[in-house]
Amino acid sequence: MTKKKRKEEKQPDEAPAARNVGNGALAGTPGADEQGADAGIEDLRAELDELNGKWLRALADLDNYRKRVERDRRRWSAAAREEIILDLLEVVDNFERALACGDPSGPSEGGSLRGGVELILKHLTDILGKHGVTPIETRACEFDPNLHEAVGHVESAGHGPDHIVEETQRGYLLGERLLRCSKVIVSK
Repeated sequence: MTKKKRKEEKQPDEAPAARNVGNGALAGTPGADEQGADAGIEDLRAELDELNGKWLRALADLDNYRKRVERDRRRWSAAAREEIILDLLEVVDNFERALACGDPSGPSEGGSLRGGVELILKHLTDILGKHGVTPIETRACEFDPNLHEAVGHVESAGHGPDHIVEETQRGYLLGERLLRCSKVIVSK
């Protein structure tokens, strides 16, 4: 065999090199590289859009998580605050009972012990007021089941029906929210 024939036999067929490059164009034909590049760009854009959507959803989930954690933190803080205030209200009740006690053998109206108890009670109520705790008014009021708890009924000529005659335990609001209802005696 001559050198030329051997060379021809060793050269591969050109047809496999001119295969489809992604969209039906043959390699070497005009526009084949552009069509393949366009298809690749479209695939990349679709993938980018998909990843961008996932990223936006993850960002929205993170924002929602932060809001939920902050809301839960405020709720837990308010619950702990209410619990402490309710405990302090029992102390206020005891100071008020001590001052209401009219024991003749105890300190006089102007005595230093009574004055000290009054100052402590005033200081404690001022602190509670600073934190938004206000007493519920019951004098000359009509019974409201949303704010008052009836612990008894009495006949009263000086009061109309369903009016508060006496308060047995003071109720309090924390802002606009009921913290503890007033326990009252209501006229029939």
